[in-house]
Amino acid sequence: MKSTKLLLLISILFSVQLLSVEVDSLFLGNVGQYRTLYLKNDNIFYGEILKINEDGSVQIDTKEGILTIPCSEILEETLKVKKNNGTTYSGKLLGEDEVFIDIETDYGNVTVNKGDIKDLKRFFGGKREKVIQQKIFFAGEEQITDLFGDPTAFVLPPYAFYISGFSMGYGFSNRFHLYSKITNNLNEDLNLSCRYILFKKNIGAKKVHFATQVKIFSNHDMNKEYGKYYDECDIDGSSDDDVMDELYGKDNRQFYWEASFIYSFRNPLKSGRGNWGFHTGVTIDQLLFEKPVTQSEYSDNLEGGFSDSQFHSYRVYAGFDYDLSKRIKFISLVFYDPGNRYQTLGESIANYFTNSFVQDGHVGERKPLDFDFGITFTPNETLRIGFHFQNPFLTVYWKFLDY
Repeated sequence: MKSTKLLLLISILFSVQLLSVEVDSLFLGNVGQYRTLYLKNDNIFYGEILKINEDGSVQIDTKEGILTIPCSEILEETLKVKKNNGTTYSGKLLGEDEVFIDIETDYGNVTVNKGDIKDLKRFFGGKREKVIQQKIFFAGEEQITDLFGDPTAFVLPPYAFYISGFSMGYGFSNRFHLYSKITNNLNEDLNLSCRYILFKKNIGAKKVHFATQVKIFSNHDMNKEYGKYYDECDIDGSSDDDVMDELYGKDNRQFYWEASFIYSFRNPLKSGRGNWGFHTGVTIDQLLFEKPVTQSEYSDNLEGGFSDSQFHSYRVYAGFDYDLSKRIKFISLVFYDPGNRYQTLGESIANYFTNSFVQDGHVGERKPLDFDFGITFTPNETLRIGFHFQNPFLTVYWKFLDY
């Protein structure tokens, strides 16, 4: 009788132990997530979680096929999270979606918004994720501040210094930065461009911003601006510069301003491989409020991007960026600008070198509606290189964080 009771007690304890093992080994996650699964036999699988079965096994859709993996074979995933405000959390991953991460710490459970995360490290069975971490990422490293010249509603990070061959900038806060065109400054045209985020909202990794930008020039060559809006003037013996000098006077230098209003948002890709962003805006300048000269001594029918009462000096644009990899972004742009001129590569190079690296506005054929696309490449933490198919075709700049 005693032996029967002992056997019954051992059976109960063994069953409880099995149950506790089964409960402890339940997969912590949700259907629809993209996860990296490290297994005890050193296999690594990445894909979308399709189903979590009652027996604890997990169905995952990888590129190569759908796999069913026993939960007991999956190594426990732990995280080390550092937030933007310096707070850190370490513990077991309880759950994750596109917006939040749930972590079990030694002092209780916490829910962290991914939009507040500065650094995230994952560990599987106590070992740091290495191979997959280089390929799978939640956010691309480069957050663009312009679309090949047109501003986005994002600014340089705080204390980041930016410099290229033609301009430089500095991020004063997470809402405000300043730029200046070096080439204009060297040509006695001191200038500043300030961008300020009026509204920002972060929902996880999704960012929605509305910003304004103002550019001011102290001693601007206005004939370069006027020349953008005039079609070719067929006057024998006169260049476009001569025509602008006749219409508006030689050495016509004045205070000049531009203003932009921009809306941008960025979303994480469902695969976890970076982000994509959409940007749209409108830019106006002081020519919008000036009356153009429509007749000259040599011609009574000057035509272009203007009416009898004003220049059509505005630019409306929309574009998007897409993370092809951790270091490469694809960027496209479409715009309507009555003052836009299409320049070939040769015209663009000649324009820079013959005008002290300040673009002359009347070079190229006036083309109000146009588009552009290309890529930016980030070979290291500071250098950025961009290639596209409109002027200036190549962009190279350095961005030094925590300068």
